[in-house]
Amino acid sequence: MLEPLILFLVFAALGIYQAAPSVTTGDAGEFAAAAASWGVPHAPGYATWTALAKALGTALPFGDWAYRANLLSALCAAAALALLCDALRRWGAGRAARLGAVVILGLSPLWREQSAVAEAFAPLALFAAGLLWLVAAAGERLLSPGPAAALGLVFGLGLGVHQTLVLVLPALLLAGRGKKGSWPAALACAALGTVAGFSAHLAIPLRALQSPPVDWGHAVTPSAFLRLLLRRDYGTFALTVEGARGFGPVELGAQLWRFVRSSVDVLGAPALLLAGVGLPGFLRAGLAVRVSVPAAWLFCAGPLFLFLGRPGFDAQTSGALERFSLLPLIGLVPFIASGLAVIGARVTAFSAYAALIAAISMLPDALAASRRNDFLAYDYGRSILRALPASSTLVMDGGDDTFYSLMHLTVSSGLRPDVVLHDRGGVVYPGGYGRDFRALSKEAKEARRREVEARWFSSGRLWYSTLNDNLLPGAVLAPAGLLRRPLASKADLPASLALDETTAVRWTPAAAEARYRDRALAAFMPYQRGVAAFSRGETVEGVSWIESAAALAPDALWVVPTASYALGMAGYGAVERKDWHGAERAYRAGAALEPAKAQPMVNLGVALERAGRGAEAETAFREAIRREPASAPAWAALGSRLWAEERWADAADAFDSAAALEPAGGRSAAWAGQARARARAKR
Repeated sequence: MLEPLILFLVFAALGIYQAAPSVTTGDAGEFAAAAASWGVPHAPGYATWTALAKALGTALPFGDWAYRANLLSALCAAAALALLCDALRRWGAGRAARLGAVVILGLSPLWREQSAVAEAFAPLALFAAGLLWLVAAAGERLLSPGPAAALGLVFGLGLGVHQTLVLVLPALLLAGRGKKGSWPAALACAALGTVAGFSAHLAIPLRALQSPPVDWGHAVTPSAFLRLLLRRDYGTFALTVEGARGFGPVELGAQLWRFVRSSVDVLGAPALLLAGVGLPGFLRAGLAVRVSVPAAWLFCAGPLFLFLGRPGFDAQTSGALERFSLLPLIGLVPFIASGLAVIGARVTAFSAYAALIAAISMLPDALAASRRNDFLAYDYGRSILRALPASSTLVMDGGDDTFYSLMHLTVSSGLRPDVVLHDRGGVVYPGGYGRDFRALSKEAKEARRREVEARWFSSGRLWYSTLNDNLLPGAVLAPAGLLRRPLASKADLPASLALDETTAVRWTPAAAEARYRDRALAAFMPYQRGVAAFSRGETVEGVSWIESAAALAPDALWVVPTASYALGMAGYGAVERKDWHGAERAYRAGAALEPAKAQPMVNLGVALERAGRGAEAETAFREAIRREPASAPAWAALGSRLWAEERWADAADAFDSAAALEPAGGRSAAWAGQARARARAKR
């Protein structure tokens, strides 16, 4: 027992050292708030995780609740490695093979990262490792009532940490093949154990009856409880609310290739090479477990999960998907141990050398995965709260990192009890738009939002967190640090609203670049500075900030459309002020951001034309047409430019092209006729 204990202590110490000091991006803020208040986080409710985090956080009152939840991940990940090591020992793996395999897993950057943040995946790894340990410890007695019931109990409890644990069920069933005992009796005992463990979910309606601050879905009725458990708001088998993609051979092949690539990224080539050696050499390695068990575990928790969910390939989905690789990696550990055993079959030291080489190759990435100095989400939330005057009402228009960082700070840490928080979806902070809000149609919801927010606006306490300038008709959403303040007109904007709150956020581009959620949030800081500069009429400075945001997170789903719109509006404002240099900068930046779009080049051409740079304007219009040959506005703009130069035949051709693309009633056909008539008269 000394070996697993040492493993646990070493990796627990590493996990605690690398743990984030407080809330991080993603779901961490919601989880921390749920632990502090014993609430109900988003579907499927995470009943076991919440109970564990509440218990640990109460027993170890160090730091805020987000930090305590981070410690839970560190301890669970370390305990999982210890259980895996002992399971391999019980299956007959030599010391170098078993230690090497679990150290390689423990040093993988994904394992290190998930050991440092308040997410469900490190505790899920503990329950998964516990299942394998029970299989190894029971041995030939696996189908006996006691081991079967224990297996079911751990499985049922584990489903309350994360329901993807159900994917390892085929591997557990295969582990019972050939064991002594009665299958019907074993399945009955396992089922009873599973029911007992799964009964932890009863805490969800019991806590919902108390209306805690975190109360997703208010699951106090059987239908609401079932809706939460089955994740019906997301789609039961879908990873995101956007749902699953196609189910053809091409789509499934792409998902399989995604799994292979992510495994290489997570474990590195040396570790996968060892697993590749271990797969054909599994029988020679002499492990007392059927090869079908880890193979089924790896396939069902990895490729099969992707086949069922069929998530998209955009950066946001791919970033969220990385964490799900932790569970299938556990199934890869026996193959790595097998590979090390095969290598050390003749000379034992070779096994240790191979493990050492693989571990050393992973060490730089393992150390870089530390979240020890991660203050991004914490500082972001604190900056927002500092910016809000007393008794403000803050309406959040999307943005999980805004929702959850503020949830942690207000619920877990008790900051700013005077501030009222609402989200425009009425999901994370329900109640602001009426109890019936979520049952309304899309149009009725928007009407209700405007009605309610107009009342809040009239009180003088309304603030927004949004990327949308047009949320409240009749009001100007003036930039104010990280927020927007609705005002009756631009003339009402006092100098004090130009808050420089972004300087209080501790982050570096290098640190943010490593994770999608981090860079997507970090890019909001320079973006908001750019918008503030535009509101002051400082177009060139604003463009520089917007370009910085786009360079920091070019793959963030919100960046390109939002930044492009901001640049277009800034260019329009500059043209109105006859700031031709600013207009050119804004439109060229927008054109660079969307290299396939014609409109930014059309806008640039118009600005250049008004500035008296006709030849350059024509070049811009022709570039717009090259980008989108089917753009009627681009052809019409070129026709107008050629008309101004009295190149009548060319103008007529351009207007003809525009007319062919315009809907009925367009004016380009008439202009084409006039240009052609002038061309004939000129001859």
